[in-house]
Formats: sequence, structure tokens, C-alpha cells
Amino acid sequence: MLNFFKINDPSRLIVIFLVLLALRSILSFQGVSLTLFELKWLLIGQRSAEGFLMYEEIFDYTGPLSAFFYRIIDYLFGKSQQAHHIISSFWLFLNAIIFNSFLKRNKNFSETNDLPALFFVLLAVAIPDFMSLSPQMMSMTFILLGLHNVFERIANEVTDDLFLYAGIYVGIATLFYPPALVFFFVFLISFFLFSTPKMRRIALYFNGFLIPLALTFSFFYWHDNGFHAWHALVNRGFFGQEVRYLSGAENFYCFGIPIFIGLAATGITFFSGHFSSFQNKSAQAMVLMILGALIVIWLDVETSPVQMLYLVPSMSFFLAHYLLILRKRWAKIWIPLVVVGALILAPYFSYVQLDMDTIRVKERTDRFSKRRMMLLGDNLSALDDQELSSPFLDAQLSKERVALLDDAASAQALMRIIEEAPPAVIIDDWALIPKIFSRLPELSKKYRKQKDGYYVRISN
Repeated sequence: MLNFFKINDPSRLIVIFLVLLALRSILSFQGVSLTLFELKWLLIGQRSAEGFLMYEEIFDYTGPLSAFFYRIIDYLFGKSQQAHHIISSFWLFLNAIIFNSFLKRNKNFSETNDLPALFFVLLAVAIPDFMSLSPQMMSMTFILLGLHNVFERIANEVTDDLFLYAGIYVGIATLFYPPALVFFFVFLISFFLFSTPKMRRIALYFNGFLIPLALTFSFFYWHDNGFHAWHALVNRGFFGQEVRYLSGAENFYCFGIPIFIGLAATGITFFSGHFSSFQNKSAQAMVLMILGALIVIWLDVETSPVQMLYLVPSMSFFLAHYLLILRKRWAKIWIPLVVVGALILAPYFSYVQLDMDTIRVKERTDRFSKRRMMLLGDNLSALDDQELSSPFLDAQLSKERVALLDDAASAQALMRIIEEAPPAVIIDDWALIPKIFSRLPELSKKYRKQKDGYYVRISN
């Protein structure tokens, strides 16, 4: 197997893509449950495709570029989990190609090979909800492009645009997934530790990082949405209440087999003495990437298995190095087979040993036929097969906006948002409707409370 991926032939990448499709197909045949995270992204796409602005008219903290892509996908394919899965397959493979190509270009290995791309795919597939088109996956593309520039600097490439582009890439990644901000500091430390950058180039790095952020904030400011965007992305996204469908221990446990294999390969490779000076600096940079990934996981207010994706590049790097330093014939044959087999089986062990029902969408006994619905509650499952017809999505942001209804301008703004796409049904698990109706009496006249606690719009 090792010899097959050591041949410098683009057709090997096609084989890796076929492996990805095969593994996804097997999981698809077994039935892929819709997760609560995916449902939220589908709802954001559906709501924003109707013309509503994030943060001002959709109360959530998802990154603006992620929300933009969900909007485009919904506009083209509707509220389709299958569309997300197909696009994510190609996006994941794109990440693997980017990672593999810059490692080959910078000659990070003693032999030319495509093992990093293979292990990138296998490790990503080992994540239980790897099929989702997550903000983490989309941001990873630009983290890898920035990492490419870091490696080029380690290899003594000294052009100014290298620093500028590295900053731009991390800025774009942050707009997809705000906790990716951590990698701005990871790359900055790498520039200082493994090279001697001039302050002028560091300034370019800072400027590059700020350019996409400034342009995006200018867009929201132009639409009188600057305060809401800042509050949702920074105050809520970094310092708000936690959303934990899984505990931290469960989150790491579901990726336990790949973590064990990756850490073992990292330790063995570091102490093997087979690194050149450049390879040693690159390996240290990849260790910083692991530390950055752990900080991202800690910093995010959500706990989801897909966060493990940030560990994938470093583990792929060290796994490829480890297999290339094997010298005994039996080891070259059996160890790669054992590693690949364990990674393929890892997601099945996760589902069997860990109760993943906490992140799956569940059927409600009180389901409606497909209707426009306002949900004031934590159970997003109620919106499966429904259309979101309200700005309320994240619990903390929603409750904060309801608390502001004593202000006449805030009440008028909320009334306008609701009436632009009025819900047919309101589910009030948070018991906020009495306050909303008291502040918006015109709205209260249009709904009648049912015996089961729901509110139904009165036909004109």
C-alpha cells in the first residue's frame, strides 16, 4: 500500500477521492441522521435566502461567510441535506488536495508521496458528523492556504506578499468560523519562532488579516447591522452561554481512536531522529497547529464532534512521516493496514459506544404538516421538515432581543421582521409569547392559543 501512494501520479488522488466516496456511500446506505447542527445551518440558509439579514433579522452567531454559502445553497437546491453532503464531499477532498500539494511542493517528506491526502480523508471520515458542510470544514480551506505560506517562510521564501496573503487567508477563515481567529496567533508565533521576519512584513500580516474583517464589518455597518453583528459574533460567539449537546469528554471520546493513533505517530516520529532541519521546524509548526486546535475547541461555545477536524492536518502530517520511516518489511506491510483499518472502523465504534442521539434530530409526537413556524424553544427538532418563519434561532440572542421590547424602536423592528414572513404556527417553549404579545398588541390579535399550547394564526 505504501508503494502505491509513493508514486508521483495524479491518478492516486483520484483513488483517494473514490475511497472518500465509497466510505460516504456506505454510511449513507446505513442511514445518516440529520444532526441538530446541520438542521440549524439548513434553517439559516432557508431564512437568509428569503432576504433576511444575519444577526439583525436572524438571531444566531454563525460566521457571516458560512451563512452566505448556506444562503446560496438554499437558493440553488432548497433546504436539502443531500446537497450539503454532496458539496461537503468535494470540499473535503479540496482540503486534502491543498494540504497534500503544499507538503509535496515544500518537500516536507524524504520521499514524494500522497499519504497526507489519504490520511486527511481517513481521519476526517472518522469524525462522526464528518458529512456535514460545517463552518469548520469551510474555514479549514483557508487555514491550510495560510499554513502553506508559513511553510514557505520556514523554507526561506522571503516575499512580502507571503505575509499579506497569510493574513488574508486567516481573516477569511475567521469569517467562516470565528474561533478560527486562534490560528492568526499560531501563524504569528510560527513566523517568529522559525524565521526572522521584519516588522514591516509582520505589519503586512496584520493588515492582511484585517482587510476581510473590515470589509465585512463595513457591509453590516452600511445596513445598520454593525452592532448586532458585533454582539452576535464576539459577545455571544466567544463569551456567551455554552451549547453542549455532548460533554467535552464525550466530544474527544468520539474521536478517540484517531487521536490515539495520531499522538502515537507524533511521539514516535519526533524521537526518531529522521528529521532534517527544515522538516524539524515544519513538525514544530504542526505541533503548534495541534495546540491551536485544542484552544479552538475550548474557545467555541458549541461542543460538536466536527471540531476535531482541526486536529486532522497535524495528525495526517505525522502519520505520513511515521509510515515512511518504517524499515522492517513486516512493519511496512502490516502497520499501514492496521492504521487504515482502524481509521475506517473508527466512526462505527463511535456510534456504537457513544450515545450520539443527543446531537440527532428527533421526531416529535406533535408534528405539523409542512408550515411556516416560529419556534421559541431549544428543541430545533420541531423545525425539521418545517420552514423557519421568525428571527429566533439561538436561545441567548433571542431572549436578549425579547428583553429589549420595552424600547419602542426595538418592538417596531421585531414586528416588521415577523410580519415580513408571518408564521402559521408558534411553539412557545420559553413562555415568551405573553411578553411579546403585550409589547406587540397588533400581533397578538392575529393568533389564537390552542389547547395543546400552540398558537395558530387566524385566517383573514
